[in-house]
Amino acid sequence: MKKIQEKINIITEQLIVEEKKDNQKLFLTEMKKIGIEKLPYAYSSLKQFIDAETMEYHYNKHYKGYVDKLNSALSKKDYGDLELEDIIKSIGKYDKTIRNNAGGAFNHALFWKMLSPKIQTPNGDILDKIKKDFGTFQKFKIKFEEVCKDRFGSGWVWLVLTNRNTLKIVSTPNQDNPLMNVVENGGYPVLGLDLWEHAYYLKYRNKKDEYIQNFWKCVNWKFVNQLLGMRLKKKMDESVSLRKVLSEGKSEKCGRDMNEAIRFVFNINPKVKTIFRYGIEKILQEIYPDNYYGQNEYGDDQMSGIYDLETEGRSVINKLNTNYTCFCILLTDINKVMVHEGNPEIKIIGLKPFEQISETKKFVKMLDEYKSRIFTPQSGTFQNLMATLGISHDIGSKTEDYAVVLLKKKFGDDNVEQIGELGNKEDMIGGIDCKVTVDGKTNTVQIKPFSRIKQEDGKIIVLDSGQVKKYSTDWMAFTKKNKEIMIFSNKRAKITHGVYVFPEEDLIYTLN
Repeated sequence: MKKIQEKINIITEQLIVEEKKDNQKLFLTEMKKIGIEKLPYAYSSLKQFIDAETMEYHYNKHYKGYVDKLNSALSKKDYGDLELEDIIKSIGKYDKTIRNNAGGAFNHALFWKMLSPKIQTPNGDILDKIKKDFGTFQKFKIKFEEVCKDRFGSGWVWLVLTNRNTLKIVSTPNQDNPLMNVVENGGYPVLGLDLWEHAYYLKYRNKKDEYIQNFWKCVNWKFVNQLLGMRLKKKMDESVSLRKVLSEGKSEKCGRDMNEAIRFVFNINPKVKTIFRYGIEKILQEIYPDNYYGQNEYGDDQMSGIYDLETEGRSVINKLNTNYTCFCILLTDINKVMVHEGNPEIKIIGLKPFEQISETKKFVKMLDEYKSRIFTPQSGTFQNLMATLGISHDIGSKTEDYAVVLLKKKFGDDNVEQIGELGNKEDMIGGIDCKVTVDGKTNTVQIKPFSRIKQEDGKIIVLDSGQVKKYSTDWMAFTKKNKEIMIFSNKRAKITHGVYVFPEEDLIYTLN
């Protein structure tokens, strides 16, 4: 009787395999763009984890459904030849239907390979990295299960490799994947667990915890190691390629015309500067987490930012976020990478405002992708940025110092207070470089350089004054090559075509 039952089981298995092959042929003839991944084992092979009925239904109905709907959605527009992983990485530009079904297709194609009928023990690189980043494998396992249990509703839990080559656990809702560009703080998935009810409910009903625990019985650690190895090798190849482009002192300064063109864009289209500013601030926090302090954390009246980087105190790198010269350096070097990889350059100058905004978003995304290569002492780009920021800071400090000397000469030492300390809240938020008391009234002052002025129609136009933006200070003081100062009342100042414009009568002092 036992032998008869064993023969029945063998025949059943063969029928299931043949049925799977027939279904697979049918699926492949139906699919025109995104194909079906072949299930690498029989439906009943993972019985220590999941039953054959669930696997058959999960694979043929859910997975096939995602691929069918994805191809249907893709066929409605001419997207060209697409790889599924490329769709996932750029999912933000697609609609909700493509996002959900591409995620479902991609996640399951990975999931099938992450499972194995043969019980395996973790070893090799993945075990070493788990121990390094979680302490022990047991601690990782407990943490992974906790995140799985906390996943409310449909979704997945992943072990991912971050841009810093560290492992972390990520939970995503629905069919989202950590590779998607809409998922914050994602990474490259090397292991995942499907927590949709259809993945386990026929076998476990409401015993989700048991499903999670049994997952470890069929993890394909060999495949996980392959994924990790491929990603590490790809990152290493990228690093070598990028190091040739972004390192070895090959970063160059932009010419005057290019710098002036970027400055003009900053002043005319402030949205470009805003996108760049927030992108850089996010990148710096991620690159230098140990050097980042929130507001007042480093000291009273100190702004948030990076401290103790090149020297003790607030780093000049904080000024990168609004420096048009550094924007130009980064854009030039990133475009070297774009050309090196056969992609079109990112263009900002000469475009319409909405096009500049779109290109700046692309630019910031590329900076984020290559941040670990750019912001390292060995990078020629980084060295160029820090030198530029250092020179800019020194020039700014000397400009302010010279202005304060002349102001003290005019109004007296006790009536002039210099504020412009790097990171000071009054300077950073209010733009206050100094305070001047005249006849008992204290006036706040913003100090900027300039090269020349134009006078027309009763107005004075100040040219080449660096970044142009509205300040709330009482006075605007402009210095020319540390030889003279022109001080204007700031009450009626206007910004026109990226330059400051004052009524002639608002020029209240000229000092030299």
